[in-house]
Amino acid sequence: MKKTTLITTNRRITMKRNNVYAIGSVLAIGALLLSGCSGSSASEDVADDCVAESSFTTTEDGVVTVALTNTPPYSLEEGNEISGIDGDLVKEFAEANCLGVEYAPYTYATAIPAIEQGRADISTGGFYRTADRADVVTLSTPLYLDELSVYTEEGLSTVDELSGLTIGTVEGYLWVDDLNNLEGVETRVYSDSLALAQDLDAGRIDAALDGYGAATVSTQDQDYEINVLENDDRVSSTNQPSQASVLIDPSNSELEAAFNEFVEEQRDNGRLIEILADYQLPESAAEVGDERVIE
Repeated sequence: MKKTTLITTNRRITMKRNNVYAIGSVLAIGALLLSGCSGSSASEDVADDCVAESSFTTTEDGVVTVALTNTPPYSLEEGNEISGIDGDLVKEFAEANCLGVEYAPYTYATAIPAIEQGRADISTGGFYRTADRADVVTLSTPLYLDELSVYTEEGLSTVDELSGLTIGTVEGYLWVDDLNNLEGVETRVYSDSLALAQDLDAGRIDAALDGYGAATVSTQDQDYEINVLENDDRVSSTNQPSQASVLIDPSNSELEAAFNEFVEEQRDNGRLIEILADYQLPESAAEVGDERVIE
């Protein structure tokens, strides 16, 4: 008989397993959010002779204001600066346009209204391109793919290799239903990536399936091999992975155009692939294909 188990924990902490991606005090972040104050400024002095690549306005003169979600490796706070894949792109975009960067930490739930209401220019955090989000904010051009990966000691990479195993994944992903329906596989669904990784470490599951970015964080300093799960019609996400974007102030079409042009330049010149590699994501993640949204 097909068996599916939902594993819950008493907290929801996503992709925060290793000290490499350690973030500031949760209490400090909460105080910032409640007070509405900005976080530390990551802006740098701009040379007097700097010439901007594009022309656009921002919420605050001279800086790009970022609503930062702490979601490594896509977006995090490190050394009083924004970091992660999205963060590095935004910093380089700001530098190319003679701007500094200021940020404040947000949750996913609070970042979206901050962008919708024009309180920040951009929000970072590996946001999936969904129709619901597109209704209220501007989604940037797709930055990269969040590919379904499997990490194990044995280096599994195909759906067939999961047969007879107990596997785990994280709730909320598009592939959960497909994994639940695999014949001969027991699927356990966890509330977050940390709980998933802990059960794999404890031997309670044989394989962990998660987004590639989350898997890179979960496997830091561990003897696991991460592989993108090979294409298989039984798991539709292997054929069409989710695209991720940053969120942009919907009233600022000039910023949208400038950022999108910058991203495509970085894709064409190879810089985007370098940034992905810095965070252990494969080159294939930059091959996003045509824009699409999840309905």
